[in-house]
This record gives sequence, C-alpha cells and structure tokens, in this order.
Amino acid sequence: MPGKTLCPRSDIPDGGTLCLLQDEFPIVLVRKGDTVKAYVNACPHQYLPLNHRGDKLLSADSAILRCSNHSAGFSSESGEGVEGLGIGACLDAIPISIDRDDQIIVCETDKKVALADG
Repeated sequence: MPGKTLCPRSDIPDGGTLCLLQDEFPIVLVRKGDTVKAYVNACPHQYLPLNHRGDKLLSADSAILRCSNHSAGFSSESGEGVEGLGIGACLDAIPISIDRDDQIIVCETDKKVALADG
C-alpha cells in the first residue's frame, strides 16, 4: 500500500474523521487543523471497525477517538488507549504524508515519517 493516494485532505472535516477502505484495508483518518493522522480502522478490543455502530468517533474537543461498539477511547494524537477498554491497547498507526497537491499518501514504513503535519 505504500505510495497509494488515500484522498485529498479537504475530504476530512476539520475536527473530524473519515473512514475508508484502501484495497479492502480499513483506514480511519483524523484531522485537526492542518494535521492528519491515520490508523488501521480496527479497535484492538475486538477488532471491529471503530465506526461499527456509528460514525461519530471523536470527542467534542477532538482529543479522543472512540470505538462506537464499546466506547474504548484512544488518543487521536498517538492512538494510545486512554479510556475504558482502550486502556493498555493502542491503535496501529499508518505512516502518511501530504503532498504538494494536498493529497494524503501512504508512506513506506521504514521512512518513519511523522504522521502528516501540513
């Protein structure tokens, strides 16, 4: 999947999420201003998509990404489990970058690119 274009940054609402499939691989994108983070869209509690029961995944302040199934909470910045069934677990980050055309691109994992800041 490295090198694949996911979408333009503008497709993700500021302070919101976008769940998509890339070649049948589930991805959730989180945007706060110009910064975008990408995670595998699978809650480590039961490996269901975070949006399994609904699309409202972010807390009002955009700090917590919640699984819609059992409300496991994860930091939207790091993917670290911070609430409920998320504690002790972590979402799997996907390395991304944003190109000159504002497209979100999956990076090679060995590049250790900081998850995209615009």
